[in-house]
Amino acid sequence: MFDLRSIVIGIILMLRKYTCIDITIYAETNEDDYKNGILVLPLIGLAVGFVAFVISSLKIFYDGFFVSAVILAYYNIITKTVNMKDTYRTLNYYIKPKNQSEQLSGIIGIILINLMYFSLFRIVPSTSLIVMSVAGYSSLIILSAVINKNKENTSIMKYCGKYHIIATFGISFLTAVIFNYKLVISLSFTYMISGMIVSMLDEKIKLFPSSAEGFFIEITQLLFLIITYLLKI
Repeated sequence: MFDLRSIVIGIILMLRKYTCIDITIYAETNEDDYKNGILVLPLIGLAVGFVAFVISSLKIFYDGFFVSAVILAYYNIITKTVNMKDTYRTLNYYIKPKNQSEQLSGIIGIILINLMYFSLFRIVPSTSLIVMSVAGYSSLIILSAVINKNKENTSIMKYCGKYHIIATFGISFLTAVIFNYKLVISLSFTYMISGMIVSMLDEKIKLFPSSAEGFFIEITQLLFLIITYLLKI
């Protein structure tokens, strides 16, 4: 049944969770709201990536290193580093330091991810920034299909159904076709590789932490950029 109220609340929930847009909700929320809001995630990625694409056009006037730094700053601000924080927590969860007061694995991981973003933003096609963000947020929905036993702690993936996955595939590949059809190849490889890796982890790991979703987003985005660069698209 079409429930406009639930859809609007779902959209607001996704915006509040993954962007710096903080809209107050005065109504009670439930699982159906999350389910109805899930499909907006690729569109959030599209909006985030499109602004990054616009910023990248400044390469005409300014040095690529400077523009790359601006894009990275924008990305961390618009997402309020929520996915970076989740990546930090996930790395510390699985890579236990000798001294529990030191969280070196998470710190090193975040530094490396930001350095790779900074380098790749400068050398990949500007259109790949759009598809990157769509792929990142879509990965939560698509990867839910290969996780069979470890979704209890997740806030988004446990609600994903077949129609979410089909729609997300369509949106992400349509985005690639519209902005740069060559990126369909990178997107395909990204989904295949990330799917195989997560499937293997699902067999070996007893339980994914709640922060795993942000980790999946960042790693999928980074993987997409790396594949795009290696394929010289």
